[in-house]
Amino acid sequence: MNQRGFNDFLKSIGLVNYPFNLYTAENEQEYADKLFVRADNYDSIKSSFEGNRSIIVRGNRGIGKTALLLDLQRGANSKAHFVCMIDDYSMLNIEPKIEEYYNLIIRNIAACLFEYLIGNTEKLKKLNWNERIFLSMILSQYTTSTTKNILAQKIEAIQLSKTKKIIKKYINLFRFIFNYGLTTGLNIVNDVLRNYYTLLPPIKEDQIRNFLPTVNLDTDTEFERIDASYNLIIQLCDILKKIGYSRITIVLDKFDEDGKMKNNAETVSKFLVPILTDNKLLENPNIQLIISVWEIPFKRILTEVRTQKHFCPLLLWTTVSLEKALNQRLLVFSDGKIKNYKFIFDNEVQSESIAKIFELSNGNPRDLWHVLNSIFLKQYEMDPNSNKISENAIRIGIVDFVKGFNFYEYYPRNPKSKSNSMDIYNYIKHLLKLTTIEFTKNQMNTQANTGSSTNNYVVGMENIGLVVNTGEKNNGGVLYKINDPKVIYAIENGIEISKK
Repeated sequence: MNQRGFNDFLKSIGLVNYPFNLYTAENEQEYADKLFVRADNYDSIKSSFEGNRSIIVRGNRGIGKTALLLDLQRGANSKAHFVCMIDDYSMLNIEPKIEEYYNLIIRNIAACLFEYLIGNTEKLKKLNWNERIFLSMILSQYTTSTTKNILAQKIEAIQLSKTKKIIKKYINLFRFIFNYGLTTGLNIVNDVLRNYYTLLPPIKEDQIRNFLPTVNLDTDTEFERIDASYNLIIQLCDILKKIGYSRITIVLDKFDEDGKMKNNAETVSKFLVPILTDNKLLENPNIQLIISVWEIPFKRILTEVRTQKHFCPLLLWTTVSLEKALNQRLLVFSDGKIKNYKFIFDNEVQSESIAKIFELSNGNPRDLWHVLNSIFLKQYEMDPNSNKISENAIRIGIVDFVKGFNFYEYYPRNPKSKSNSMDIYNYIKHLLKLTTIEFTKNQMNTQANTGSSTNNYVVGMENIGLVVNTGEKNNGGVLYKINDPKVIYAIENGIEISKK
């Protein structure tokens, strides 16, 4: 039998397209609406969103924060609800001041607003002259125009009504013809009169007299510089409401994906502080902020953020919710053929093996797709002519997943640290020497030979969430437990984890 290609292998399982090589909501825009499944605390987040409360959505990478934000936006009434998405922070300094955030918000609101006004210029009729001047200033100072002429045209569109724009377009031509005609007529009459009355003074024939004066329809294009501020944002919100919007929502996402962050949780946390601690803006009823943050850097600034005052939900997925997400994904990528994920597994696959897949995903949809990707690739490698996922493919695929996982995604290393300083892989190296997943500091010292550095290691691992304090004691020592299921699996199965 000839070896089948990977696409034929997928078709034999029942899939039309491969569902486990897309790991971000941005890459799944084509399927976004169909693929979306609610996380466990979706309803409380949705309720707060509809209640116009500002929200700080927390979660690890891959947990579905961006997918959630996109779903909230899809449900918004575009005619009455102004939603502005911000995910580019390149113009901000590495440790920005709040004024820089104000500037960023104003610029993005302005860009969205003027894009909307292109096809809805009649909305400007609702603004008085001073409000139009204010909007012209925003256009001039907080948007990017290719040339001064284009900027002038845009400002004119804001300040002048349709009738005035038509008058301005043709008034100069009309004035010239009118004044030229009267001047020519007067010159002819003057010539006739001078034939009879030679003492009359001559009129200069090379001048066109200004019988019809200039009608001033010029627009204001020179504005005093007004710095970005909280009040300027609120003024802009007032303009938005006057032209017809009843709600204004600003969505801020992907802070940690900015290149200057360099995957450094400490840098990200400092970058977040100004916007997450601006309680006046977060509590203003005229504007709603939906801010998505990576959980690890957020934990570093918990003492600075008013988490009891603001709604700061941690996005959660139980196994039941992950099963729903997997079923929906297989349904979409099989064109409705696969409705239950258990269909893709061989009858001999143990329920414990399937449970282990979900356990290793650690409550994270993206990790679940990564586990299944490793398993699918292993099944194809072992038997490309098969049409089900076998027990053996699960077992070996899981090992590949654990060994190949990029732990820096969850436990980022400070790029400024020395090469010999402790990072996640150094911690794991010590943990793999333990005989159980629960331990005391004394047991770690004995089994991993960590010596006088034991306390520092345990504190460091606890700070990044790799281990947790169980609150129990063993032989007088505090009992700690390894928190990452991948590390636990490695210990239980003798698997080596290294940077390589």
